[in-house]
Amino acid sequence: MKNLKRAALIGACALYSGMAFADMPKIDWNLDDAVKQIDRQADNFETAMARVDFVVTGADGAAVTSHSGDGFINKGGDMRYSQDGGNRIVLVDRNTVSDYDKSANTVNEYSSSRNKDRLEPFYRLGFSISGKDMQDRFLVTILGEEALGDTRTLVLELTPKRDAERATVGKIRLWIDQGSWMPRRQEFSSTADRSMTTLNYTSMARNLRLNPDLFKDSWPRGTKKVRN
Repeated sequence: MKNLKRAALIGACALYSGMAFADMPKIDWNLDDAVKQIDRQADNFETAMARVDFVVTGADGAAVTSHSGDGFINKGGDMRYSQDGGNRIVLVDRNTVSDYDKSANTVNEYSSSRNKDRLEPFYRLGFSISGKDMQDRFLVTILGEEALGDTRTLVLELTPKRDAERATVGKIRLWIDQGSWMPRRQEFSSTADRSMTTLNYTSMARNLRLNPDLFKDSWPRGTKKVRN
């Protein structure tokens, strides 16, 4: 009975949220105005941290993996993801993706120049990458507005212009919070295996004074490094 009441409450909240969004005046965004808003966000962006939920589905739509953790990013595009439980940490800078596995006492390091199939560098989109740079690299299309919970978002679809990037990712969709002009959701379709990676962001905090050590590759003594 308690579970039924809880389900009913959740359903009612979702319905109310949808009704509240439906009651809002519709905004007919044009691309130039949306890009300017993203530019303004990027101009004074310093850092962000958020809860991150990852979901990867295969070409058939079946779930492959899912996990959650805390994500951090700075203005230079350095990123850190710490999975819940502390077993996995992923660091991304301009040159390297480092994937630390505590249980195996190993960190796999992937050179961005040699491993062009890595999706992680694309996660910067909507944070440290300006709207102008986004348009330079991608064909950007507005798909319309959508409510994510009580957040009003503008959905953008990005198609890479460069052959090298299209070989990695076919399409990208960004759900941009119209209050902060930062991502609430990112969706990446992998060209190689046709899998889909979805990142959902909640509890977003912007321009905090993050410890720079968060983005340094400091691993426990004895960690084995594997360069790829």
